[in-house]
Amino acid sequence: MTMRTYESLPTAAARIGVSVKTIRRRIAEGVLPVYRCGRILRLDPEDVDAMFSRYPKWSSTEFSSTGRRPARRAS
Repeated sequence: MTMRTYESLPTAAARIGVSVKTIRRRIAEGVLPVYRCGRILRLDPEDVDAMFSRYPKWSSTEFSSTGRRPARRAS
């Protein structure tokens, strides 16, 4: 049996680079499940990571050799 680990709201916020207020908003929206033991709130790190979704991958032809997207042409 693997042992589950939990992290505090400030620890999770610092790890993913957002504020604790943002974490609390996601909990209130129902996006992020929270576990409570008395007054202590804890998050499962896998649940925190699951909040993120991968942005659609850009094709390599859309970027120039500088790594920037070319300017759009006027229609």
